[in-house]
Amino acid sequence: MKSQVKACLGQLIVSCQAYEDTPLYGAETMKKMVQCAMLGGAKAVRCCWPQDIRAARSLSDELIIIGINKVMPKDSGKLDDIFITPTFETAKAVVEAGANILALDTRITAKRGKADLLALLHEIHEAYPDLAVMADCATYEECKFCAESGCVDILSTTLSGLVNPIEGPDTELVRRLKHDFTLPVNAEGRIWELKDIDAVVDAGADMITIGTAITRPHLITERFLSHYRQRLAK
Repeated sequence: MKSQVKACLGQLIVSCQAYEDTPLYGAETMKKMVQCAMLGGAKAVRCCWPQDIRAARSLSDELIIIGINKVMPKDSGKLDDIFITPTFETAKAVVEAGANILALDTRITAKRGKADLLALLHEIHEAYPDLAVMADCATYEECKFCAESGCVDILSTTLSGLVNPIEGPDTELVRRLKHDFTLPVNAEGRIWELKDIDAVVDAGADMITIGTAITRPHLITERFLSHYRQRLAK
């Protein structure tokens, strides 16, 4: 097991991301967000885009940075578009910015089949043999494909529920992955409450990533406000 993967075991990874249409967008703001996560005890963060990764890396050489490079589809409804580190060039930019671990969208779709995904994984592995790779998957079948490729170090439930929404974290997927494979499993997605942490830990998760519930205040506000309005309407 690579040292940067071992360092993530038993850790809460804080996803520090902001899009252009929100006030927190920008490398300096995300640097402060990472500082807040570190102040709370986080040893690992997940950051998007080279400029944000460089800003986070300037804080500490010891910080584990899981780097991604999102290329968002122009049509937000095109959920089958591969958008998290979709190419070798986007992966290279993340690595050169200072990421310890590279995460990429490993979904198998009509636009990007198994052969193309495998070719990308091998290209990354051959160029950066010491780099750890996290497979952001949506399904068990994609996790299985990545595990068998020999080019992935962590299986992650990041994209589970993207196309077919589910309530809460995908504990069943975590449980199946832990039973069938030896690779560490990252539980990510829809972790809002302390009970959700209990659920994924009980399912066997080796590490947990939380984003929205910690670092996207407008969505946190929206969630509480929606619940409050529903309560008043009763």
